[in-house]
Formats: sequence, C-alpha cells, structure tokens
Amino acid sequence: MGHRGLGRVGRAVGLALLAAAPALAADGPSAEPKNEIVVFGGASILDASRNQDMTVGVPGWMGDRWPGFPDVQVRTDTSLGGSALFGARYSRYVKGRLAVEADLAVAPTHDLQAGGALCLDGRCFGGAEGGRVRGPWGQGPGRGDLDFEDLRSRNLTAWHYGAGLAYDITGGDVRPVVIFGAGGVSYSGARETSTDFALRFGAGLKVLFGRVGGRVDVVDHLVTDHFLTGKAEHDIHATAGFLVRF
Repeated sequence: MGHRGLGRVGRAVGLALLAAAPALAADGPSAEPKNEIVVFGGASILDASRNQDMTVGVPGWMGDRWPGFPDVQVRTDTSLGGSALFGARYSRYVKGRLAVEADLAVAPTHDLQAGGALCLDGRCFGGAEGGRVRGPWGQGPGRGDLDFEDLRSRNLTAWHYGAGLAYDITGGDVRPVVIFGAGGVSYSGARETSTDFALRFGAGLKVLFGRVGGRVDVVDHLVTDHFLTGKAEHDIHATAGFLVRF
C-alpha cells in the first residue's frame, strides 16, 4: 500500500473517532445530582409531664367559728404526648457527600392531658381525669364546688422548622446518613402560643433508584427549655419518605 493509501486509512480512522466521541461521552458516568427533596410522614415521640402543688390559705370566719381551719392543697398534673408528623425537606450537596438541609414539619395531634385534685386535711378530691369537686364551703356555684373541667384533654399542634448538615457515610445506591442541626418548635392550641429552641442529631438511610428513592430517619429534637416543663425534653422524630434528586 502506498503513501496515498495510508493517508486515506488515517483520515478514515480520524473521522470514525470524531463520530464516536459524542457517543463515548454520553456513555461515561453522569454528574451526581446536587439537590434532593423528600416528602415524609411519621411520628413525633414525646412524653413531657409537669406536677405542681399549691397551698391556699383559708381565712377564718367572722367570729372565729372555725378557728385553725386547715390550708387547702391544690395539685395539678399535666402531660404532653406524641403525635403524627408530616413534612418536607430540601437538601443541597455543597461538597462531596456533605449536604445542607432545611425542613418544615407539622405534628397536629399532640395530646395534652391535665387534671387536678384538691386536698384538705389529708383527704383529696378529684384527680387526673378532672371533673367537679364538691367541698364543704356552702351551696351554689363558686362556693361549694371547684370545677376542673377546663383541665381536661385537648390537642396541640406543633410546627417544627430548622436546618443542618447531613453526611452520606458511603456512596452508591444504599447510603447511611448522619444528621446534625438546630431549629425551633412552635406550639399552638395551648392557652399561650410558645416557641422553643431545639438541637437535632440522629441518623438515616437512603435507598436510591436513579433519581428517585426512599429515605428513613430517626432524629432526636432536644428542646432545651420546653414550655410545659421548663427543662430539656427529648422529642424523637421517626420518619419515612419519598425522595427525588435533580
């Protein structure tokens, strides 16, 4: 084969490589999606309680008919339980497997249970179920009875919101995740609306099928000064959701 034949072969090979280049690029590994949105549901697991005792002094009657009348002890017991939980989370990968996350969730069925009892000279009336307590102070509303009806069960709604960091421990289609962040929780439905600060830490697991997948999380929301008890309370959020990557 002469020089002209070799030249024709070289040009043919070059043209074939140029034609195949786009296909080779398309078959290469695609860029990892940087954004994720998760819609989730689950449970807010909370058990906070408060007990209070108050002493009410009863003044003597005119003429000291009942001298030395004993003080009255009023006891209140209040507890706040868990709730169903619904929400959404947005994640943005900022470096490698490290992502910044923000979320909003609502827990609409926290059960607030409260009751009271009145104790006089070692004898108590009423209890955690609430109700009407009959006393020995005469007849008529406001004189002979103490009413605890307003202390019965009611539902509170909690709004959770916050942000933090999430790190995928491994790559691939099954990814354990560690989570750390902070946020707040606002309660409505109580006598006064309350907003508390919360720290967050927990773990999760992602299972990916291309650009969709599932995610489960268990995150402890440590409310540092809970409105009901005035001390730190653990609100555990256990959730599962549908994930979209883009």
